[in-house]
Amino acid sequence: MRFVPIEYIKENSILGDTIYSVDGVLLANEGIKLTARLLNKIKENQIFTLYITDEHSNSKINRLIHPNLRNKAMLIIKEIFLAAGYRDANGQLKSKSIYEYMSSLNSIVDEILLELSSKKNIPLEYIDIKSVENYLYMSSLNCGILGALIAMDMDYNYEMTKNIFLAGIFHDIGMALIPPDIFQKKTEFTTEEKMMIINHPKIGIEFLKDKHFLNAYVKQATLQHHEKLDGTGYPLRISGEEINTVSQIVGITDVYDAMTSDKPYRRATTPHEAIEYLMAGSGRLFDSNVVSVFTKKINPYPPGSLVKLSSGDIAVVDEVIKGLPLRPKLRLIKGTEGNYSYEPLDLTINHKIFIDSLVYNID
Repeated sequence: MRFVPIEYIKENSILGDTIYSVDGVLLANEGIKLTARLLNKIKENQIFTLYITDEHSNSKINRLIHPNLRNKAMLIIKEIFLAAGYRDANGQLKSKSIYEYMSSLNSIVDEILLELSSKKNIPLEYIDIKSVENYLYMSSLNCGILGALIAMDMDYNYEMTKNIFLAGIFHDIGMALIPPDIFQKKTEFTTEEKMMIINHPKIGIEFLKDKHFLNAYVKQATLQHHEKLDGTGYPLRISGEEINTVSQIVGITDVYDAMTSDKPYRRATTPHEAIEYLMAGSGRLFDSNVVSVFTKKINPYPPGSLVKLSSGDIAVVDEVIKGLPLRPKLRLIKGTEGNYSYEPLDLTINHKIFIDSLVYNID
C-alpha cells in the first residue's frame, strides 16, 4: 500500500488502511472500494491523505502499533485536552481536572510501550492518517511514540522512556487552551493570534505547573520543545545546554510529525523532505545525536511507494535495504494502464541512477 493525497486518488481505488473519524468512529475498513460518495465523506471529515493498494503496490507497511490501540489512545488524549481547554457557554476558559484520566492514560502507555519494545528495530514506514480536526490529539500521541522509539535506541531505561512518551503527549497541551477558532484557522493569523500561538508553551506550563502527578521532564518539554540550540527558538530563546535533552527529543519528533501532517492552512510534506530539514539543522538547531538516531529509523520510501528516478522513469519500491534507505530495490514500470510490465532495478548496484522524488500516479 502507499500513502496518497486524496486529490490523486481515482474512484474505485482500494483503501489500504482502516480510517476513523475525529470521534474514533469507524469510517471505512481497509479493502473497501473508494467510491465518489465515500471519498466525499472522507473529505467532509477533513481527512486529506489515505493509504491505497493497487496493481503496483499491494504490500503491507510495517505498523508499530495496532490501529485499534492507536485509536483508543487518541480518544483518551482527546478527553484530557478537552478537559484542559473546557470553555463555558460564554466562551470563557474553565479548565477541568485531568487527574481522573491519568490511570487510563498510564495503562495505555504501558500497553503501547510493550508493543513497541518488540518492534523497536523495525524502520518507521507508516505515517498515521489524521483528520485535520483531530490533529492535535494524534500529533501528541505520535510525538510520544516517536520519542519512546528514540529513547529505546538511546538505551534509556523503561521509566525514562515512559517519561519521554508522556512528555510527547503533553508537550502541546497549551494549544488546547487556545480558542479553537484560532487553532483551526485557515487564513492568516493576526498579530495577537500569532503571539498566542508563540506563547502556547508558556500557556501549557502554566496549566501543568501544579499537576504533581506529572514530573519535571514532562513540564520542561512542554516549555522548551520549540527552543533551538542556536537560540532562535521560542518562547524563552534559550540555547545549547540550557535545553533539556528530553525537550530536544520531543521537539524533533514534533517537527517531523508537523511536517508530515495535513494542517488547516497547508498540506503535508513527504518524510524525505522532513528528514532533509532535520539533517540540515543538525548541530545548529537540533541535537545532532538525537537527529542521527531518529533519522536512521525513518524509511522515506517504504515498499509500495511510487518514485520518479533521475532517468525520468517511474518505479515502485520493492525492498529497502537496512542502512541504505535511499538505495532500495525497485521495479521499473513499463507499458500503459491495463498492460503494465515491470523490470527489476537494484540501486545498491546501479549507482548512476537515484530517486528524484515521490510521485502518486503514473500519468
